[in-house]
Amino acid sequence: MGPFRVVRPADMLVADIGLVNLRSDGSRLVRREPAAPTLILVGLPPQHILEEVVPQQVDGTTVPLATVRAFTSGATQLVFSVPPEVDSLELSLESLLDWERLVPMTVPVVRPGTTPAELLGSVIEFPTRLLLTYDEPVNWACPPEPRSADGRTGVWHALLSGERGGDALLRALARADDRPSVPARFPLTTENLADLVTLTSRTELIDAAGAPIPLPSAPLRAEQFIATPLGASAHLHGAWEDMSPGAVAQLESIDTTWHDLAAYDHITGLGRDQFVRVVTRGFLSTGHPALLVSEVKRLFVAHKDEGIVAHLRREDRIVLREPEVRYGENTGFAHQGREMPFTELRVTDRVTPLLRTVWPRNAKKQPEPRQAFWIELQDGVHDHQFTVLATDREGRKVSFTMPLVFVPASRAGNWEELRDRYSQSETGVRDRVERSLGGQVMAMAQPPADAPGSTSHAVGRLKFEMTRKTAGGEHPLAGTLVVSGADVRVPALEPFAPKAGDVPVTFNHRYRDHGMAAHPARAYLDLVDAIGLEFASESVGGLARPDAGVKVITSQAGVVPDVFGNDPTAEIRNALGAAKLLGFIDLGALLGPIAAPDLDRLKQLGDREIQALLDDAGGTIPAPVLRVRDLADGAGKELRYVWKTRLEPPRTPPGAEPFPLDVNGAVLTLDARTVVSKDAGNKTSVEGRLRDIALQIAGVVRVEIADLRFRSVPGSKPDVSASGLEMRFLGDLRFIDTLRSALPADAFGSGAFVDVQPWGIRTGYALALPAIGVGVFSLANVCLKTELIIPFDADKVISFRFSVSERQRPFNVTVSLFGGGGYFSMLVDAEKGIREAEGAIEFGGAAALNLGVASGGVTVMAGVRFELRDGNVTVGGYLRCSGFLTVLGIVTVSVEFYLELTYEKNGSESVVRGRGTLTVSVTIAFFSKSVSLSLERSFSGAPGDPTFVDCFDRETHWEDYCLGFDGEP
Repeated sequence: MGPFRVVRPADMLVADIGLVNLRSDGSRLVRREPAAPTLILVGLPPQHILEEVVPQQVDGTTVPLATVRAFTSGATQLVFSVPPEVDSLELSLESLLDWERLVPMTVPVVRPGTTPAELLGSVIEFPTRLLLTYDEPVNWACPPEPRSADGRTGVWHALLSGERGGDALLRALARADDRPSVPARFPLTTENLADLVTLTSRTELIDAAGAPIPLPSAPLRAEQFIATPLGASAHLHGAWEDMSPGAVAQLESIDTTWHDLAAYDHITGLGRDQFVRVVTRGFLSTGHPALLVSEVKRLFVAHKDEGIVAHLRREDRIVLREPEVRYGENTGFAHQGREMPFTELRVTDRVTPLLRTVWPRNAKKQPEPRQAFWIELQDGVHDHQFTVLATDREGRKVSFTMPLVFVPASRAGNWEELRDRYSQSETGVRDRVERSLGGQVMAMAQPPADAPGSTSHAVGRLKFEMTRKTAGGEHPLAGTLVVSGADVRVPALEPFAPKAGDVPVTFNHRYRDHGMAAHPARAYLDLVDAIGLEFASESVGGLARPDAGVKVITSQAGVVPDVFGNDPTAEIRNALGAAKLLGFIDLGALLGPIAAPDLDRLKQLGDREIQALLDDAGGTIPAPVLRVRDLADGAGKELRYVWKTRLEPPRTPPGAEPFPLDVNGAVLTLDARTVVSKDAGNKTSVEGRLRDIALQIAGVVRVEIADLRFRSVPGSKPDVSASGLEMRFLGDLRFIDTLRSALPADAFGSGAFVDVQPWGIRTGYALALPAIGVGVFSLANVCLKTELIIPFDADKVISFRFSVSERQRPFNVTVSLFGGGGYFSMLVDAEKGIREAEGAIEFGGAAALNLGVASGGVTVMAGVRFELRDGNVTVGGYLRCSGFLTVLGIVTVSVEFYLELTYEKNGSESVVRGRGTLTVSVTIAFFSKSVSLSLERSFSGAPGDPTFVDCFDRETHWEDYCLGFDGEP
């Protein structure tokens, strides 16, 4: 018989009934063909209403809506088979509704892609767009007649139960894709429906190789399902295990994603949703397995103008499945985990507060597949800060908070999406990846077995980034969180860079790529910006200012310059920057070559090894080492800066000035120790030594020093000593060496003076010779003095001064009636050569004659003086002759002649001046007359003389001048 509709207003029953292989004989329904299947088809109204979820405001309150969109499901079709033992049915509605004696028919497992029209069996559309059928035999029970009580009639309903009266098991056949898809802001997404089909339909999936894919299939359990004309009152529940790694790989082979759905609960009343829970399987960006629990609840909210309104509201939370994640070489790190200083991360949050619901931007369109998202609180402004307890590579625990990303399981293999979430272009990512540790101590790398604690630092901040997982890694995501940088305290730097504080560091590239053992000095961190060590000049005695820029942090050598590239010598020269030796010589230019085997010494550089290298005449420490160690009994820390290196003279280009320092075989040693303690503060002691050097200044003097030592200890004046010092004059001043016979063999031995001041070292020797008189010869006021000044100020240079007497106290020489005197002094430095030189010598004679009648005398004096000061030259000489004659005391005649000649040069201008004076005086008795004649001339030298161009006007006379030569060959 064809389908017919039954409407019973008393209990609101509406049903479309169809009969297969049944016919009416007037009073009963009998089979048409006894052997053919006999079926009763019952069509019921839609059993579910899909209602829009009302979004929330920033403060968590519900946004009131004037209208709420809703969609109804399609009709439900129940198919019953008439058992063979039933020959006929009574031709009545009550008989057709007596389903307990009928057999409910399910839809057999079908191939993927089968349309609902092809399905033969009971199909229930619940929820909207999802088609269900029975997974096991079930029973339906419904009242055949309306039931009334107290003047009220109950709504017709049919109760579904298991065959033994328990829960009914259901499976999803397919989605109803023949209708428009459901837009966003609804409890279930199309992905959720697709997962329900895959996980409950028992349909077998085949991978690319033709092998079946073992899926965690399990039916939905209907704890209650009551069909009514107004919709179903139902409670469905489903839960599924994780997919095995093999099944995941098989799904990827057919370009199918994981299935996120972990659990599903659905409660409705008369077709309207009361509670929907969707649990999505996923991971935190740290790799922790987690669940996104989305719950949709119907809430009765009182609005001012709308009264009591029953809205659907959604609440999202993250539930942690496993609190601990371990990291190792097989995690999938590109560098075997060296970029992650933690071996374990424990998240203490088991459940987050309510989170911001992530809706698609256009709620009217079908939502896109759920993507990875930052876990934000419900206010939409702040991230949820997960509390993380991390274990470093020495088993030390540190804690910090950090926001994380939730990645649905189906998106776990999408590297581009994960990378985009951590991209610096995304708003607020910097604040999300840089996390404060507040000075907690942790190991930034696995320390060597013989140096526990050597890689630990007080960390102010860690910076994380997301890197792509390598092939074969066990980490569940396509990317792994690593530490890309940090701000750490480096105690060894603090005495030299007091403002350094927490310095930014990154992992050393060689350590990261190949491990600590592959690095010549067991380095593990690099300073982002090299820090220059600014030593106080008075602390290092002026021997050297090794203000090196240190950058590499090692496990045992401490902090050293970055000298581990292809050319260590050039790199350490760059690291030293403007470091000076003896205040004026570029230290980097004097460094000898450094080979790779030399750098290997830095791997094992404890106190014993350092002392052995300092005691060994041939031992060197190839790079400045800055290290820190704990003192015994916890009394404090000792910071040590030590360096021992050979020096070599640089190559001097042909024609250039010779290098002022001879360092062939010279060795420079610096050893500075700073003891830091709470009671005594900071105390620094410095020892320096420079052996076998010779200083040659301006080609006029050479000072050879066998051993120059400096020692500074707290509470004492710096101690400077020099041994094996010898001074020799060179060039045109070699003749002064003849005076060295008056000096002791060791000028800086007993009797020498060494004066250490805050501005530098002044050392030398002064010798005053006693007056010598032999017959008519007399020599007096001779003083020989040498002085070497080593300044501490980097802007000043070493200077040397030698003098024979001084201008204020010249020496005197007398031989019979002839006498004279003079002085000489010279000041040279290593930068400008001769800076000052001056000298003068005067000589003359005197004679007297007395014949009784006449008497007289004559004197002649001459002198030469020169002065060179800062490039300005003055040379002068004079001659003075005078005589007198007296006759009988009546007549006196005197004559005086004076001649002076001076040459002066100031910069590029020079001038010669000459002056002469002749004075004649005559005295007769009481009459006296004096006549003087004077003459003075000056001549300017280049560029004071006029040039050729200055002799005529170029604009008016140049052409005439050229025509004057016209016709000449």
